[in-house]
Amino acid sequence: MVVRRPTVTPGRNDEPDLPPNLFVIGLLHDLKEGGYSRRAWAAFWRASWIRSVQIFQMSDELRASWLRFSVAGVILIAIATAGVTAYFGIGDAIAFSLTSLLWWGVLMFDLAMHLGLMVNLESGDLQHTLGWPNRLTELRGFAAVWVAWGAHWASQGMYIPLVAVFGLAAVTDLADGWLARRRHAATRWGRLYDPFMDGIFFSVAAISLAVIGILPQWLAALVTFRYAFPIVGGIAFLLVRRRTLRVRHTTWGRMSSAGIALTVFAAAAATAVGVPFSSIAPLFYAAVGITALGAFVTILMKGIEQA
Repeated sequence: MVVRRPTVTPGRNDEPDLPPNLFVIGLLHDLKEGGYSRRAWAAFWRASWIRSVQIFQMSDELRASWLRFSVAGVILIAIATAGVTAYFGIGDAIAFSLTSLLWWGVLMFDLAMHLGLMVNLESGDLQHTLGWPNRLTELRGFAAVWVAWGAHWASQGMYIPLVAVFGLAAVTDLADGWLARRRHAATRWGRLYDPFMDGIFFSVAAISLAVIGILPQWLAALVTFRYAFPIVGGIAFLLVRRRTLRVRHTTWGRMSSAGIALTVFAAAAATAVGVPFSSIAPLFYAAVGITALGAFVTILMKGIEQA
């Protein structure tokens, strides 16, 4: 269901509101009426599946855009696999290819099932294409599997792939929001999935760097909790209050993501060039901790306001 906003023209730097998803709200009410029983949950997932398939079949242009993006991703994986074969051998190449294709398949299936979220937040219309902001956001989520491989090769003394993946993630993180604002192409999908993809990428990055000893394990746990907290809280809010959250980026949230990004990038880059990161690490760790605390408090306050 497409939900239109009132005719309000946002300012140049304003972030359009995320309108309520009436279809999801209706399903949640039905779920409660069914007492959250097995039958109620089955009806919930069946209705969600039917609606997703209907929207996937409804827009030929949007479906074609999704298909082109899916194929482009497979081609990119094939090219990357050829490079891995040349530098790291056939054994790593096979595992790299399989894990990359599996993760890409999961992301593309999820995207196909949520094409109904490609609603422009300013016009309320379903977009005809995925749009570059959403493609870049999806690529950042996909890069999580490559950052894990980059960390694996970094443990063997080859840091170039790890630094390259971090560079790709940085570009997508900066460009997707800028393009969405410049082209007035912010969508419901982008608003919901941008922080989700950030969470996937930076959690995997922090855990991978902790595994090879570049970052402490407690920091990896903090980063993972920082991104899992709003996701779990949002799902709980949906089930308890039966309302969709008015998801907005916050100053503390942006500062927290920036602190985490700078920390993992700096740790990887310093290790790659042989500079001891431990001498400046406390400053980065303090920034991550303080901004994460600010993000937690902000999330709780926003949740209480909407409750």
